[in-house]
Amino acid sequence: MSILFKARGAPSVGLLFIRLSLGSYILILGLVHANNVQAYISNIKGLGLFGDNLAFIIGFVLPFLMILLGGLYILGFFTIPTSFGLMIISLIKILLRGIILPDGAPFNKEIIFFFCFITTLFAGAGVISFDVFLVKKKKKVKEEPKPPESVPAPAVVVEPPKEPSAPQGT
Repeated sequence: MSILFKARGAPSVGLLFIRLSLGSYILILGLVHANNVQAYISNIKGLGLFGDNLAFIIGFVLPFLMILLGGLYILGFFTIPTSFGLMIISLIKILLRGIILPDGAPFNKEIIFFFCFITTLFAGAGVISFDVFLVKKKKKVKEEPKPPESVPAPAVVVEPPKEPSAPQGT
């Protein structure tokens, strides 16, 4: 029965699957939005939360930012800052759309993405990533444990007992 309850695999493989699936989704979503930037800018303006100029800037920059961050996330390159950026984008989407979507979905899928980004923010990319090459390896120098230095005992001076001196003449 221990086979059913024993954790198998390495955490790096799980982190790789998270990075590959979410990074691919973000990359493809960025490519779709970048393919028709005018429609995406119109969607951002349609939210009515931003002014026209700010909505234009957000609508123009966000697809290319998603392509960049999605590619970095897949590769596991600068994973912690990339996870932070994607987490902020995901949090903004959650705040704009709400937790429960009006189209009948049980909840906003961005919540799952948000927690996956938090996971890689704290756990890093794992061993299967380009971040491994950025970490400088420290030389492990084995020091021989030094025996504790013994403190010399204080010198005790023992004086021989004085012999009684002979009485001097009367």
